Formats: sequence, structure tokens, C-alpha cells
Amino acid sequence: MSDYEVAEYSEDALPNQVSPEGAVVANAYLRNACSVIMTSEELDIPTHEVSAQLHQPLVKQYVTSILRENGYRHMEVIASKLDNLIEKKWEELEEAEIGSNKDIAELLSLAHKMRMDMSNLLQKDTIKQPVHQSNTQINNFGEGNYGKLMEKLIKA
Repeated sequence: MSDYEVAEYSEDALPNQVSPEGAVVANAYLRNACSVIMTSEELDIPTHEVSAQLHQPLVKQYVTSILRENGYRHMEVIASKLDNLIEKKWEELEEAEIGSNKDIAELLSLAHKMRMDMSNLLQKDTIKQPVHQSNTQINNFGEGNYGKLMEKLIKA
């Protein structure tokens, strides 16, 4: 027996990597502001080939993850700028000692809503739906009046 043994074939053993062609198309697609036409022109290939590459599951997953990650970054940047704005408004309100609490309340409400939306998005990403579910129904006729009736009907 050699040191190298052939493993049994399994779909799970296949690498989950984007093909080199798919990676080139995906990166060009992201560089071109998610435009199939601009990506097609940059790579000098037909749009239907770009579209076909982008519809491959691993390529689609790659593009989605990059876009989602950038979206989260933008949300964090906006949230930090909003926090700075709230601090400045709070300082202005304390210095002036006169003013409306309406502005600060609106900003706090907006900040809270943004954080809740971000939290909901993160939770949706972590929750996975069951891939396969099988239900089994067991009918027992021996219990209660219904069971006795069914037994009589079956025997008759």
C-alpha cells in the first residue's frame, strides 16, 4: 500500500473555489459598478458570457459577499458620523441652554433605527433554514372513542 490512497468520490470533497474565469469576471463586474455591459466591454467578451459567469453559484456567492461586506462598512461609517453629529448637537444644546430637544430626539431615533436595521441584517445572515425536513405521521386508532369507531369500521 502506498502513502497516497484514492479517496472515495464525494460532492462535499470538491473545493468551493471560484474558477479563475469567474474570478476575473466577478472582479471586473465589481470594478465597473456592477454593470454587465461595462464589464463586457472591459473584458472584450459578449454580455451573455459575462451574465453566464455571474450566474454561477460560487461566483454569485462571491459577488454577494463582497457587496454585503462593503454595505456593512458603509453602515458603520455612517453610524459613526451620526454619533459625532449627535455629540455636537448635544454640546450645542448644553452651551446654549435654550433650544429644542426635538433635533436631538430625531437624531437619536435615527441612530437607534440604523443600529436595529444592522442588527436584523446580521441576524438574517447567521440564521440558516433547514435544507431537508421530513415529517412522519403516526396514526394510532386504539385510543379514545375515535379509535374504537375506526377499529369497528375496519373489522366490518
